[in-house]
Amino acid sequence: MRIPELVREVAAGSLSGIVVGIVVGGLGSRLVMRLSAIAAGSSVQGITTSNGNRVGEITIGGTIGLILFGGVFAGAVGGLLYAALRPWLARFGRWRGLIFGLGLLGLAGSLILDVANSDFIILRPALLNVAMFALLFPIFGIALVPVFDRTVHALDKGSLISGAFASVGIAVAILFVGLGLVTGFTALTSAPSSVELITLLLFAMILAGLAARALGSRLASAPWRLATYGILAAALLVGAANTLSGVVRILT
Repeated sequence: MRIPELVREVAAGSLSGIVVGIVVGGLGSRLVMRLSAIAAGSSVQGITTSNGNRVGEITIGGTIGLILFGGVFAGAVGGLLYAALRPWLARFGRWRGLIFGLGLLGLAGSLILDVANSDFIILRPALLNVAMFALLFPIFGIALVPVFDRTVHALDKGSLISGAFASVGIAVAILFVGLGLVTGFTALTSAPSSVELITLLLFAMILAGLAARALGSRLASAPWRLATYGILAAALLVGAANTLSGVVRILT
């Protein structure tokens, strides 16, 4: 049985996002942290970082944590956001992965480039560390596009295996988006941090993009298309302003 296109793309977004996220977000972050420790010199080796590890040490627990949170969770969210915004990114052609990665950096960069993270104070030079972590976002976007396209093609075969993988992808999408929205709206009842607000914005954009795509032909009308681009630009500006503010404070 053929899987509806939008459902197939949602499944592909979560599955491909996790795969690319593990490599770029998980293992890539571990590599960046290792390079940061080397660049910082011997004077900071052994100092405890914000996550409880020591500079220069590579632990199994720390690596698993990066793979789970920086890879699986962040990757799935990034993949789902790409799936939701795919029609808007299509006009950029072969540059859509880079554009998406740069947009993701502006929108959610503050989740990583957090001024409250003491590691940016401990490990110097700050500019090198900011640049390396920021580079992970466009790399993720560039790597995601071909993996996503191949995953969509694989899920379109209509076999039992492709159907099973699609079911897993949809289940992951529902779980992550549901938990993200519940957590985000719960945070609004108190005094939410900027990180919580940006996280909620990400999940809201995923739902909004998928809802707009479900309307089908309305996306083709000029007023509707202009309105959706305006909403996306506004969300991106909010996130980018927060990211830029964090980067400036880290560097100064």
